[in-house]
Amino acid sequence: MLELKVLKIGGSVITDKSLGSFEVLKKEKISEICEVIAEKYDNLVVVHGVGSFGHPHVKIYGLKDQVSISKIHLACLKLNQLICEELLKRGVPALPIHPIEGINFDFIKKSVNNGFVPVLHGDVTVDSRIISGDDIAVELAEKLNSKFLGFATDVDGIILNGKVIKKFCPEMLEALWIVEKKIDVTGGMRKKVEKILSLKTDCRVFIFKGDAGSLRKFLNFEPVGTEICRQ
Repeated sequence: MLELKVLKIGGSVITDKSLGSFEVLKKEKISEICEVIAEKYDNLVVVHGVGSFGHPHVKIYGLKDQVSISKIHLACLKLNQLICEELLKRGVPALPIHPIEGINFDFIKKSVNNGFVPVLHGDVTVDSRIISGDDIAVELAEKLNSKFLGFATDVDGIILNGKVIKKFCPEMLEALWIVEKKIDVTGGMRKKVEKILSLKTDCRVFIFKGDAGSLRKFLNFEPVGTEICRQ
């Protein structure tokens, strides 16, 4: 049985999501992340947010017609291709998978079994819905019986009363109020935690800083950042 890891890389980690940003890459951060993944990518599925390649497009174009949906999707594809190309440069067999086409979990499992690293991303659907990277990551963890699910973010973990907490329990949810000066059409940290709490599989879930040291810990099945305890 594979000890599968699902890693979700936040859009705020790899792009500039500050107000007014439009398709702005954090090139050094992308290089750093891809270097670490290249060190240990066995049994790994990657999902990345689309940051300023997705959220501003939804704000500008909306989901009102086929043209706007196509524009949003193409922006998501652009970022996905850039990420996959950076992984391939480092010898990682990145396999781009686009959620607008539907997610074939058997195909993803087969891809991992054959040594590939599937790379999915936040996207839209042809019936005008947003598919968040967080939702995809949680669904992958459920369908693939992942052992570890990690969310690499731009913060060290969940911060309450000014401190990063090691373990987050469901009763802490009401205390979680994050004020973010960013465009995020998928709900931010609170929505992320609510989605994680709905997870219906026995895997450990962590929210942590998307830096090299924290990523290495996660890829080696080591606790990092804040662990989300669902009971």
